[in-house]
Amino acid sequence: MEVSTVSFKEEVQSFRSKVSSQFKEGAVGNAEKAVRLEKHGAVGVIIFDAPNTKANTLGTPILLRLADILAEVEEDKSLGALVLVSKKPSIFIAGADIAEIKTLTSGGDPVEFLNKIHHIFNFLEALPIPSIAAIHGACMGGGTELSLSCDYRMASDAPETKIALPEVNLGIIPGWGGTQRMPRLIGLEKGLDLVLSGRAVDGKAAKRLGLVDKVAPKEVLEEKAIAWANELAKTRAKRKSMHQKDFKEKVLETVPGGKWLVFDLAKKKLMEKTKGHYPAPLAALEVIKQTYGGSLEKGLRAEAEAFGELVKGPVAQNLIHVYYLTERVKKDKGTPSGVAGKEVKNAGVLGAGVMGGGIAQLFSAKNVRVRMKDVNWDAITKGYQAAYKVFKKLSDRRKLKPTDLQNAMERIEGTTSWSGFKHMDLVVEAIVEDLEIKKKVFKELEAAVSDTTILASNTSSLSVNAIASGCKDPKRVAGMHFFNPVDKMPLVEVIRGKDSSDEAVATVFQFAKRLGKTPIVVKDSPGFVVNRILNPYLSEAVQLVAEGFSVTELDALMEKFGMPMGPMALLDEVGLDVGTKVAKVLYGAFGERMKPPALMELIAGDNTRLGKKTGKGIYVYDGKKKTFDATLLNKTSIPKRDSKLTDEVAQKRMVYLMVNEASRCLEENVVKDAAEIDIGMIFGTGFAPFRGGLLKYSDTVGIDSIVSDLEVFTRTYGMRFQPSQLLQQMAVGNKRFYE
Repeated sequence: MEVSTVSFKEEVQSFRSKVSSQFKEGAVGNAEKAVRLEKHGAVGVIIFDAPNTKANTLGTPILLRLADILAEVEEDKSLGALVLVSKKPSIFIAGADIAEIKTLTSGGDPVEFLNKIHHIFNFLEALPIPSIAAIHGACMGGGTELSLSCDYRMASDAPETKIALPEVNLGIIPGWGGTQRMPRLIGLEKGLDLVLSGRAVDGKAAKRLGLVDKVAPKEVLEEKAIAWANELAKTRAKRKSMHQKDFKEKVLETVPGGKWLVFDLAKKKLMEKTKGHYPAPLAALEVIKQTYGGSLEKGLRAEAEAFGELVKGPVAQNLIHVYYLTERVKKDKGTPSGVAGKEVKNAGVLGAGVMGGGIAQLFSAKNVRVRMKDVNWDAITKGYQAAYKVFKKLSDRRKLKPTDLQNAMERIEGTTSWSGFKHMDLVVEAIVEDLEIKKKVFKELEAAVSDTTILASNTSSLSVNAIASGCKDPKRVAGMHFFNPVDKMPLVEVIRGKDSSDEAVATVFQFAKRLGKTPIVVKDSPGFVVNRILNPYLSEAVQLVAEGFSVTELDALMEKFGMPMGPMALLDEVGLDVGTKVAKVLYGAFGERMKPPALMELIAGDNTRLGKKTGKGIYVYDGKKKTFDATLLNKTSIPKRDSKLTDEVAQKRMVYLMVNEASRCLEENVVKDAAEIDIGMIFGTGFAPFRGGLLKYSDTVGIDSIVSDLEVFTRTYGMRFQPSQLLQQMAVGNKRFYE
């Protein structure tokens, strides 16, 4: 592809004049500092190093600065090769500026905007000299697309190097050439996998895929890239072809219909995974299907048009909203004072069952030495087995070397005594959910640790205040509620008791982030946030079954709504015994509106029927297969479902009860704002991210509409639907949770 330097300069200048008014004063000056050109003999080195920030992003001022430098490189006949590097310690380029993408959701012309970006990247690709992207650290979205516009790529072998096109997770598609250049570079099947999943690969995996040409240690990456560029500068050898097809690819593309089979299988997998709720990966698939093997120019045009349609849609707007929620957590320190928590190098875990072993595994995976205590060695063995099971899965998936697995297990020590606990920075209790036992253990624990050790309980519903009441120094006690399974569930509720110090809360909050979790700070209150909001949903599901709704139809209904699993399957996942125990705690705290339905007692009354963990609950489990146990309801009389009990009514009854309880949490200042609720429900229950979160969804429906339905349900089904005072005030004032 040939690009005229004159037309390119004119295009850049026109683009600059159109967008300059959109940016703050000084943005252009900052861009000049963020991207610069150094010359090492015949090699030009473009350095990305945005001042006063940990990340490089490709906002429009940065792209315009890059365009100016590329024009300068093209005119400088002394340069024979080009290298692109980042000076950030763990980030190459984190992608586009999400704030700019957000502005496109409600205004502007996304297609015109993308065409300008394409022109810059096409110019880089068409330079008469070869270019190398030297990638160390996170290389995401637009950063990956920039690297794909280079002739060659070299990546570091460091674990922090991750290369991905994660745009589908924001409800959009790669819009800067990713749908076109990725399949051309690594082949159709592998290209589809990376574009449609948004998954990240490290340097070595990228080399196996053909995504990068060479891998080097991070310490010498830039040096190696410049040396390679010096060799290329002698001949100015551009990349001759993007991808050498293997035998399978040749067969698929020569056999009639072979290529379409790849697309059909990919679509089938997408529908199984997304249930059709996420249009972005389907749109990316369609773009690649219509353009693969054609001209790059037409492909980029199709990509831009598909991006333009998606970015203005509700799913993209909601997923970008969720992105900002998670970014807020990353910047938060957990307390209004912003105090720094204690650094955790050594940690203890009390209780070595499945949960305790899972917590120990998580700590060890982040290079924290763990001492796991229980009353006997059989329990310790179960804890070791739980930790090993997670590490073994990572090893089997080639995400962990066998030697790393061994080292990780060696960081976990087991004991039946309090020996070694004097040296702990943090101890997390994960024993049986019994208040008196926990109080007794905390009293013993306090005597066994140093005066500065932070103490945390993994309780799911019991009062942290009550647990800490037996301690001499309750200021150092907080809650650290992990969700099961620990290695998969991203949320941690950090419970602040009435006496919890800023240091205790900050230590737990900041350590949770270090573990790769998404924490929220919650006031000590029955059920905290997630279980308190989720319990009415689960109870109402059981009540709907008692009114004649089919278990499987109910689960299918909520999966269609966007939940990762239906409420009855979720009860099995949680454990019927655990769910019942939480329900009783909440009933005791909040009275009749939280009263468990009579059918719940019947379902949970059989000690052999505890849910997925015993292979039998509401469903019977055989490996990954589950079937509804028809004998479950034999002991009770279930009426025929009333014709007025429609799918819509059932869905509203379950979801609006959650909205109502969430509003009460805000009334009582259990959390600081609606965002904390939505983070908790998305990352703690899997509440449909494409809906933006529970309260964002409420805004979409309309608070007045929800209150109106709740009032009807109150008259029809009982006082548990009585709308909260906050919801009623919001409906009258036409307010939203997110103004």
